[in-house]
Amino acid sequence: MRFFVALASCFCLGLAEQWMPRELGRFKLGNAGFIEVFTEEDGANYLYITTFNPALPFFHDSVYFIKNPGEMLDSVSSWADNLEQLGGASTAYWPNYPVYLPKEVMGFEGIVQTSGFLVPGKTNGHLEVYDTSSGVPVGPWDIAANQDHDWSYHWVVWKDVDNDGLLDAFTARFRVPLLGGDPIREFVWFKNPGDTRPEKPGNWEWQHFVQISQGPDVYFEEQILEHDGVEYSVIVTSELWSERVMLYYVENTPGAWAKPDNIKSVVVDDAPGQPFECHMADLNNDGKMEIIASAYDTRKGNETGNLWGYEMTGDWTDASGWKRISLASGFIANPYLFGNSMTPGKQRLFYPSVEYGQTLNELGNPPKPWIALSGDDDGVHYIMFPKSEELDNWEYDLQVMVDTEETTAGTMAVVDLDGDGYMEIVSAGFTAGTVYVYTFAPEVQ
Repeated sequence: MRFFVALASCFCLGLAEQWMPRELGRFKLGNAGFIEVFTEEDGANYLYITTFNPALPFFHDSVYFIKNPGEMLDSVSSWADNLEQLGGASTAYWPNYPVYLPKEVMGFEGIVQTSGFLVPGKTNGHLEVYDTSSGVPVGPWDIAANQDHDWSYHWVVWKDVDNDGLLDAFTARFRVPLLGGDPIREFVWFKNPGDTRPEKPGNWEWQHFVQISQGPDVYFEEQILEHDGVEYSVIVTSELWSERVMLYYVENTPGAWAKPDNIKSVVVDDAPGQPFECHMADLNNDGKMEIIASAYDTRKGNETGNLWGYEMTGDWTDASGWKRISLASGFIANPYLFGNSMTPGKQRLFYPSVEYGQTLNELGNPPKPWIALSGDDDGVHYIMFPKSEELDNWEYDLQVMVDTEETTAGTMAVVDLDGDGYMEIVSAGFTAGTVYVYTFAPEVQ
């Protein structure tokens, strides 16, 4: 506690401080990729870790989970012995993000495991529902079954699209035509049928509707923004294959998204590089939203990665209302054997502790959030610290949390696992076959 008080004292004086987490331990897990942690209504935490092996085409890949890992922070090396396989068997090709399934959608809590990628033999993606209400995940049921092509899915947002009182599945997907050519991308929704889930795992086909063609393809999220006194539902997305950062929006009225003719769009950046993930957040706590997006420049001779920020300087419905700023640059990717390299990747905003986030800065504002950043194909996990609390200062110090010393790092989860008010970071080293666990909690003396 004395360490934190000293840090907070310096922080309130406006000094840039770096509070690096300490490693609690690590354990081996081959091809660890995406990591997420979800807290359910009963307080239980589920840590999910996906794996995928590009060298084994047409072989399903495993997803693992650990229940309440915060109870085992003193013995991280034992986590490997506590891993359980989701569903009891490998059922997906190239599993991507696990996505939380709230009870309001189908009457039970759980997750949806997204999957599919362009690697040969791994293109048949699913949206697999798992029921965790019994304390042990049961399933899966594929709500995206029986599509006319193989599709890759990465993310789901739950929203009542057609105003029937049921939360539907918003998702983005892509595929490459069998005869070659540019990837085909679709922003679609799967209609919740309102049925009780089937008793036995298998296909549970939901009717789907295409909203946008050649638009969102990987990651997206919804925000509510106002313009001229009107409230809008806004999808912020980084389009991997068109290499754009985009907004799609409709007036925030019931059923508006169900009619594609309602949808309008804004090109925030038509040349960011190849973007992987983006978010909308108030980075400097000035009451206005920014967009943050990781992107990799694929032009020959310019192959570097950037973490871009986009400042809302005017009308958000117009491209001229957004100003691009560099938050971090110069990421260099390692060569990747099975496709294009990319760096950086997933990013998450966070505070190292509850107390830190509640300590006002010298401007009387909450402090700027820190950023956890996966370097993806540079094999490193980073932490980014704001250099200043001044509202117009966008400079960050980029520090290495862990260098896996291998080709590719996976993603990370940032969460307080044990409820002590300090954040933990669980990071995947894909090529290293290792999962790393760090904490911001001071070591007990």
